[in-house]
Amino acid sequence: MPVKAYILVDISTDVKTQEILDKLNSISGVKTAEAVSGPHDIMVVVEAADLKSLGDIVISKVRTIEGVTKTITCCCV
Repeated sequence: MPVKAYILVDISTDVKTQEILDKLNSISGVKTAEAVSGPHDIMVVVEAADLKSLGDIVISKVRTIEGVTKTITCCCV
């Protein structure tokens, strides 16, 4: 069953937000990635085939981007 989630991303202060956004938007499954105001730096909308695929995107793709310091994944129910 398809899964949609919002990923809240924090980044380090020594990287350019646009560079991170470009990398996020190039990931298969990412529908949008935008800089936001508030306690987090970027909000990403992801769609995946299932929870395992979603987890793979977060762990293997998003968290491995240099400059990403923390992520919070909010699955849509």
